[in-house]
Amino acid sequence: MEGRGEPASTAGMNVVFTAAALDVVRKVQAARDGLPFVFVFGEGCCEGTAPHLFANHHVGPTQQEVGRADALPVFADAHIRQLYAGRTVVIDVEEDPLADGFSAEIELGYRFVMRAGASA
Repeated sequence: MEGRGEPASTAGMNVVFTAAALDVVRKVQAARDGLPFVFVFGEGCCEGTAPHLFANHHVGPTQQEVGRADALPVFADAHIRQLYAGRTVVIDVEEDPLADGFSAEIELGYRFVMRAGASA
């Protein structure tokens, strides 16, 4: 799987994006031109550790930046940073026209997914 985006290990984990995931990020940005977006994954109430793309999102005190999707920051909760410390996490995307959730790609018929990669 070819990962693109800027990997970062500032919080003990490495986050990369597939080309398909970055393409969907750009589609979402085009559909909602001008809004600031961030990726967040953590201990969500409904979808667990699934990555979410949010517009106008306030980042909480337990979240730290762990990577970038092009210019978009990616934040993870302390629990996720500890769980994936020393590992590469790959953010990918799947077509899912029946998806339900709060992440911005849902309305375009996609769902971002997190895949564990190799140990660092």
